[in-house]
Amino acid sequence: MKLARYVGGGEIAIVDEPAPTCPSGGLLVRTLASGLCSGELMDWYMEKKVPHVLGHEVCGVILESEDARFPAGSQVFAHHHAPCLACDFCKKGLYVHCAQWKRTKLIPGGMAEMFAVSAENLNDSFLVDDLRAIDAALIEPLGCVVKSIGRGGLTPLPSGGEAGESEFYEDEPGEGASAAVIGLGSLGLMHLLLLPGAAGYDLNPERIRHARSLGLDARPLDGREKADTIFVCPGSKPALDLAIELANPGATIVLFAPLPPTGEIPVDLNRLYFNDIRLVTTYSCGPEDTGMAAAILRSGRIRAEQVVSDFIGISELPEAYQKMKRGGILKPMVVF
Repeated sequence: MKLARYVGGGEIAIVDEPAPTCPSGGLLVRTLASGLCSGELMDWYMEKKVPHVLGHEVCGVILESEDARFPAGSQVFAHHHAPCLACDFCKKGLYVHCAQWKRTKLIPGGMAEMFAVSAENLNDSFLVDDLRAIDAALIEPLGCVVKSIGRGGLTPLPSGGEAGESEFYEDEPGEGASAAVIGLGSLGLMHLLLLPGAAGYDLNPERIRHARSLGLDARPLDGREKADTIFVCPGSKPALDLAIELANPGATIVLFAPLPPTGEIPVDLNRLYFNDIRLVTTYSCGPEDTGMAAAILRSGRIRAEQVVSDFIGISELPEAYQKMKRGGILKPMVVF
């Protein structure tokens, strides 16, 4: 079967390797769609993983199953990490710190014509026959956005109504409350689509144009306004500096992506302290977040075409990888 492997030096290769077998108690899945995550563009992060099969934003159809809850022929979402649901971390909702979460993965990865799902991974896998494969492949990244927004103090609550009728806030935001999103890649767009009235900022005029075409408040950096909650999607010092500049007293700044481990990163802690600004992080997501993401996708609030610019075959991925890295395209998704 064909798969996409990161081989180092910022390059990926499409190679042929034997298909995996169905693991004991698990699933063998034929991939239908797999998105390219922006985290897979970070050389400093990926070099530690060489050789590494890309892909964790996936949806596929079950070919073989050793679990009666997941019959063959069904369409499935499988998270590449799944918690045990029983340890102290899991009981606190800190799923990403669970030892099982850290060791689980899709075999060999989601950017392949087939992948295997272990029995442990089924703790964050579920059937998605009612979703288009290209939408179901967004469950993992959207789950990360759901967690991010929750870490910012807001709670997504999609209703059971018709598409477009879902509400986002558990309580109405206070008078004058506002939110801002820095970075209008696909993940920044997902934040904005779930934050009515929020402002989004980007340096790239094409990303601003696309966001505006979705009816979103997208601005260049010279259109900035203060905000109470700021989501920082790029993992960069300038993006963090902008967030601090935008922050109202008492604001919360959410770091959605890690910054490169290049030593100390200077931050004006004095300014944060005297303005009571909270700086919080948000890493990946767990079963509660992916469940909420699936509900949002079922509501029709977010569709793949809004946040994916290129639906491609796997042979086109190396070129699309470099284009996304240069900022030339928003996001590719391989459709098998």
